[in-house]
Amino acid sequence: MMGFEKASVIIPIFNEADSLEELYLRTKAVFSGLGLPFEFIAVNDGSSDLTYKRLLELRARFPNIGIINHRANHGKSMALMQGFALADGDVAITMDADLQDEPENIPNLLEKLDEGYDMVIGWRASRKDPLSKRFVSGVFNVITRRLLNVHVHDINCGLKVMRKDLYKRLNLRGDLHRLIPAMSQAAGFTVSEVAITHAPRKYGSSKYQLLRHRGLLDIISLTSTLAYRVRPFHIFTEIAFIAWCVFSISLIGLIFTLLIYHDSPSALYVASPVLFFTSLTFLIIGTTFPVIGLILDNLLVHFNDERWRSSLVKEVLPPESC
Repeated sequence: MMGFEKASVIIPIFNEADSLEELYLRTKAVFSGLGLPFEFIAVNDGSSDLTYKRLLELRARFPNIGIINHRANHGKSMALMQGFALADGDVAITMDADLQDEPENIPNLLEKLDEGYDMVIGWRASRKDPLSKRFVSGVFNVITRRLLNVHVHDINCGLKVMRKDLYKRLNLRGDLHRLIPAMSQAAGFTVSEVAITHAPRKYGSSKYQLLRHRGLLDIISLTSTLAYRVRPFHIFTEIAFIAWCVFSISLIGLIFTLLIYHDSPSALYVASPVLFFTSLTFLIIGTTFPVIGLILDNLLVHFNDERWRSSLVKEVLPPESC
C-alpha cells in the first residue's frame, strides 16, 4: 500500500478503559483494508481505572499490541516520547484514545503523506466539542499561526501521521505535543493537513482544562529557543504571576495607607515599610522568575534523554511482529 512497509500507531491513554476495544478493532479494520502491517503501541499514562487490565486482555488476543505502563501520570508529551522510542514503523500515526478522532480518517492522511510530505495533521473542520473548547482552541491556533508561522488550521489535533526520520527526531517536554507541527517545520520538515471527520465523545470525559495557559507558555518557550524533563519555565512563570498579584495588592495597600493615614505617623511608621518591602520583593520575583525559568528550560533540555524517560516506566510489553 502506497510507499509504506509498516505503521506504528501510538496511543497516549489516561483513564479510557471503555473505548479501548472499539478503538483497536476499528484501527485494525482500517489497516486490514489498506493491506498495511501495523503495531499498536498503547502508553498507559498512570491510569487509575481499568485501562491496564483491558490492555492486557486485548494483547492476549492481538499480539501486535504493545504496552508501555507508566507508574504515574506524566502528560501527553512524555507518553508520546515513550511511544516514539518503542515504535519501529516507517510511518507513525498518533491518535487520542477517546474515539473523537476517528481511525477511518487514517487512509486519507497516509495518502497525503505519500505525496512527499514529512507530516500530515488532521483538521477537525466540523469539530464536535463544546463552543467554549472550540473558542479556546481557535485562539490558540491564531496565536501559533502568527508567532510560529505554521499555516495549519488545527495545530493541536491528536491525529497525525509522520515519517520515521521525523518522529525519531522529536524531543518533547512540557506540553509541546501541541506544537509538533511547528517544531517539525522549524527543523526543516514539510507539513500539510487534511480535513477529517470528528465524533462527539462517546465514553468518559475530557482530560483537558479549558484554560490552557501552559500551551501559551510553550509557544513563548518554543519561539525563544526552538530547542527541546521538567517544566521550569511553566513553574517559574506561574510563581511570577502569583508574585505580580501580591505586588499589585501590596502596592495598592501602600498607596491607600499613604493617603488615608498621612496624619498618623505611627501607622505610617509600621505599615509603610512592610508594604514597601513586600511590594519590592514580589516585583523582583515577578520580573526575574520567568527569565530564570526560561534559562533552566534551555539547560535541562540536555538531560531530557532516553535514559531519563526510561526511569519513568514501570513495564514494557513490546508488540510482536505482524
